[in-house]
Amino acid sequence: MTHPIRPGRLAALLTGALLVMLLPAVVVAHAELDTSTPAEGATVPSPFEGPIVLDFTEALADGSEADLLGPDGETVASADVDRAGARMTFELDAALDPGEYEVRWTGVALDGHVDRGTFGFTVAPAPPTPEPTPEPTPSPAASVTAPAETLAPATVEPLASPSPSPSVDGGETAGTGDVVLPIIVALLVVGAGAVYLLTRRNRPGMPE
Repeated sequence: MTHPIRPGRLAALLTGALLVMLLPAVVVAHAELDTSTPAEGATVPSPFEGPIVLDFTEALADGSEADLLGPDGETVASADVDRAGARMTFELDAALDPGEYEVRWTGVALDGHVDRGTFGFTVAPAPPTPEPTPEPTPSPAASVTAPAETLAPATVEPLASPSPSPSVDGGETAGTGDVVLPIIVALLVVGAGAVYLLTRRNRPGMPE
């Protein structure tokens, strides 16, 4: 014999079935962080100008927020929240200094469930700038030397012929000649006289 289902019992069964169907939706309604750029624990090169992007598993409700903390623990920037897109984005005004940074986020789901978390990343120091190689300094000779075609031809003056200087030896020789010549003449005269006398003496019949 079949018993009719009472209206109150039927309502309870329908409510229970509805709760069973709605239970998975209630369980998965968490706005948790799915991915981030930079990733947790990543090291990015300098200069790093962002942006920093956080993607969540669910749409974000009012109260969702995120802050970026610098190496000194001070807040550097706050994220813009795209609730429908389930995304938070940090748009940086300037490149981040080298050091370790931390992102603190709060995700509020549409059902009001709140999730919080943190992750960190590191900005590496900038590579050293190579020192410029100094250019060689031109020598003074090179800086004042004009091209060959621009130089005026040099005027070559003839060398003056040196005037003969009086010879000391020549002067002495000339003076000696003036003295010796009369002596020679006198000796010739004396010699000629002696020869004459000898010749005359040797002639026969000449008185001695």
